[in-house]
Amino acid sequence: MSVTLTRNEIVEELERECQRRLGVSATELFRRYREGRLPEPGAVADLLILADLLPEDDELFAAV
Repeated sequence: MSVTLTRNEIVEELERECQRRLGVSATELFRRYREGRLPEPGAVADLLILADLLPEDDELFAAV
């Protein structure tokens, strides 16, 4: 069995979970991650992996 997610579904899930868990946007989560400013990256590892389904040049990462 496979699951297919659209780009919008991935981004919606990332935004929802970033807000719920950290109170920040998905863009801010990735900015902090790339700058090494996430105190516990393992706590959001599932979100980081989900984001890997997006292309590196996705607009979600544009401001990072």
